Amino acid sequence: MKNMNKNSESIILFDSISDLDDLDKINSEHTSKIISFDYDTHNILKDKKINHQTSDNYLSKNDLKIIQKTAYSISEWYSSDVISKDISYKGVNLGSLVKAELINILVNYIKKFFELYKISNHFTDSTFIGSQTCCKIMENFSKKIIKFKNSNTENFQPIPLDSIKIKMKIGTKNHSMEFGISNNLFKKLKSVSEKSSKFLLSKNNSIRESSKNILIIEFDPIKYQSFFEQMPKSNLNFLMYNQRRPAIWNIQSYNLIKKSGCLIQTKNSLSNANLIKTISNGKFQFEAKMTDLFSNESFFKSFFSIQGISFWPTFKEYFQEFFRKRALEFIEEIELAKKLMEKYHFSSILILSEVGSNERIALQLAHQKQIPVCLLQHGAIYDTTGGYDMNVAQGAIPLKSDHYLCWGKITEEYSKNLGIKSEKIHSVGSPIFDRVKFDEQNSSKNDYVLLATSGPTQEDASDLTVEIIEKNMDAIKKVCYLATKYNKKLIIKTHPSPDELDPSFIAKQINSKIKVIKEGKISPLIQSCELLITIDFTTVILDAYILGKPVISLTVKDNQWGIPTAFKNNSCLVTDLEKFNDDLKNILNNEDFKNQLIINGVKSSKEYLSNQNNGSKKLIRFLEELV
Repeated sequence: MKNMNKNSESIILFDSISDLDDLDKINSEHTSKIISFDYDTHNILKDKKINHQTSDNYLSKNDLKIIQKTAYSISEWYSSDVISKDISYKGVNLGSLVKAELINILVNYIKKFFELYKISNHFTDSTFIGSQTCCKIMENFSKKIIKFKNSNTENFQPIPLDSIKIKMKIGTKNHSMEFGISNNLFKKLKSVSEKSSKFLLSKNNSIRESSKNILIIEFDPIKYQSFFEQMPKSNLNFLMYNQRRPAIWNIQSYNLIKKSGCLIQTKNSLSNANLIKTISNGKFQFEAKMTDLFSNESFFKSFFSIQGISFWPTFKEYFQEFFRKRALEFIEEIELAKKLMEKYHFSSILILSEVGSNERIALQLAHQKQIPVCLLQHGAIYDTTGGYDMNVAQGAIPLKSDHYLCWGKITEEYSKNLGIKSEKIHSVGSPIFDRVKFDEQNSSKNDYVLLATSGPTQEDASDLTVEIIEKNMDAIKKVCYLATKYNKKLIIKTHPSPDELDPSFIAKQINSKIKVIKEGKISPLIQSCELLITIDFTTVILDAYILGKPVISLTVKDNQWGIPTAFKNNSCLVTDLEKFNDDLKNILNNEDFKNQLIINGVKSSKEYLSNQNNGSKKLIRFLEELV
């Protein structure tokens, strides 16, 4: 943390670009210290050459860890005996269903709250000028507060899932455009898609009375192509229930589902007049309980706190609105899921995460009906002690599931070390890698260097800092610059997350020939590359191991979650911005070193992934034999 002297000057708390005019006016009239609160406000002040500090400077790395741990802890508010009975609906804890989204909200809010607390301690005699949100929080710590003249509304982030822009692409392969649509519009388009798909598939996909029924939730048929291709070869009936993603959105997904025989279940296929009435009554009854829930002021004031400082008084209005909105939505989801489980007798349920709201509904309803739930590992995890809380927050650890279908030895051993019973853990491999195979013809092309980005997230306190955001962009710039310097063609493949940084503007500044790809599978790109470069730890490292490609991991976050196995077993080259140039030259020019790295990667892939190219068959066999 930087040294800062206390003084009596006015402090401008700049956390919204909409307050820029007010800031300019105040700053021209007074000599003030300006503190920006996020990358956007920092960047605009930097561009305007306005001297300022960032709020991050008032937090130590340990403070960021405290913020993260506090957010994880508070996100489980629903488990307290004091209020759990008030948030139960037909045996489902409604509070548990907002956990994933709440972590996002809490990390952002607590970071700002704690920063303002720290700032108030540094400038005890100062007058603070800021937005309504900043002033509202700062009232906890100071009486000398002035609100920006035009700041009349809260500027804390809107509800994450409502405000996120979902990427859509229209057009042909060579002539297309990508744009973002709101979550509400996405849901309407999804409903239209489901009505059409029901008509198209009704004659082809049906239930065989003598077979077991398996419910699969929130699956992407293209990502799990091998799994869907194996379905007709089994003696199982598969029913897919996707509420957050459409089951069918293009020709490929339609053909996969049609040929698989998988039966799609949707809101349209389950809803009727009686269910609509039940949902309406349920919402009415729960709204009456909401007042009792939030009347327990002492619990919320004590629980929603950091380092003994409660932020509930300034957070409760936002939280109550957020929870009320989500709770009423979840009542509908619970009734739909109940109807689905009454309509069919399921032998087991397959989920990819324990943290998604629909998965949590399924888990709690399934336990009531004694239906076994299987958690299928969906991505590489940090097999570290430090990564435990993050893994739990991402729903990657089987805390509630009856069976954990993990990829291989590394995750199996990690799970056992966490105390998960060995009879609950099954190494089946992974369907997503079944089609990832070494192809000598394409693997020998070595046409380009491939950079796989995985930018800062909104759920990590460190990722919200200007330092990490700029370090991430500096990493991309460095790769672009050195690839150009060494006359290497470069392709950048972005992570599919909706809020992922688009590096196109960075690439164009350095070399207009650099290609940025934002969609599709990454394995075909890895197949033809000379070298894969990743930012930090990511699942695509395993793709490269299987495909016999060398990997450089460029560290941005300083291994804050610990060091995963892939970074300790010499299977990839871990470097940083300072060493990257030398390491890149070494891997490009030293064939012996590169080949040894590939050998180590292939060996590591076998530790990470059992039943390579056979994961779908192993998974289906497990489901067939599960009683």
